[in-house]
Amino acid sequence: MHRLRISRRMKALIAALTAALGVVIGLTVVAPAQAATTGTLYGGKGNYTYINQRSQPSTSSDAAGYAHVGDDISMTCRTTGTPVENNSRWIYSGSYYIADAFVTENTDKLPSCGGTTGPGTTPTAPATPTAGQKTVGIDMVKQVQNQWCWDASGLTIAKFWGFTGYDQNDFCRLAASGRWLDCNNQPATLEDMANGLAKMGIASSGDSVRRPSFSQVAQQIDAGRPFGVRFGWHSGGGHMNVIYGYDGGSNMIAVGDPWPTTQTYTWWDYDNYANNSRFEWTHSRINIHN
Repeated sequence: MHRLRISRRMKALIAALTAALGVVIGLTVVAPAQAATTGTLYGGKGNYTYINQRSQPSTSSDAAGYAHVGDDISMTCRTTGTPVENNSRWIYSGSYYIADAFVTENTDKLPSCGGTTGPGTTPTAPATPTAGQKTVGIDMVKQVQNQWCWDASGLTIAKFWGFTGYDQNDFCRLAASGRWLDCNNQPATLEDMANGLAKMGIASSGDSVRRPSFSQVAQQIDAGRPFGVRFGWHSGGGHMNVIYGYDGGSNMIAVGDPWPTTQTYTWWDYDNYANNSRFEWTHSRINIHN
């Protein structure tokens, strides 16, 4: 008995007719769902095999790793940076940046990360919250010394609560009062930051905790209280940020960064910010209020 051979064209025609008949008789024909938050990499005009993951949206920034052509990447938001293949858009994954020139999908509908980035840029206002997002209106201070992330983060919170007549040198002197801390561009703790706030006269300089849950983050923001956090680099050392918002629909948090040349305001997936290939969220100072 001979097996009937069907050409590819005939198979396609049969599949199309089947789909059409399915609609006619009331059957549901469902297309495969496409994930809105992932993109597929390709080699661009240079037909590259590997695509660099960058610590900032710049080809001169440190490479945080690399991805293979064909890999799917997480896409959190879009920003601008060094043009790559005449395209200045960069995509932020939540832990690294990758040039939009190497992303197959159209990324126009991704939310803006907020602000711009690059050496010498000044902080801009956080992006207007979209549906589901809630933020408090901080004006993130950029640190003037390379060890003063704690200082700039503390001063950001102080200014939010109305203590506007201080600069980073003033804040450091207050934070150092009665503690083993000097102001010769030294790192410090969240407790030192809290001491500076207390010396300013804020009603509550907060409580030290490890890593609040997402619901606890939401509680702080719902109460109108931005708070300082510290994360540790897996390679050693650490850095401080200010959490100023959350999105209950996507489990994301809004982060203000004091480093001079980084994106000032970004949205992170909570779990990814808590622990990723580069750093781990280790400490927080919550319940700061006036």
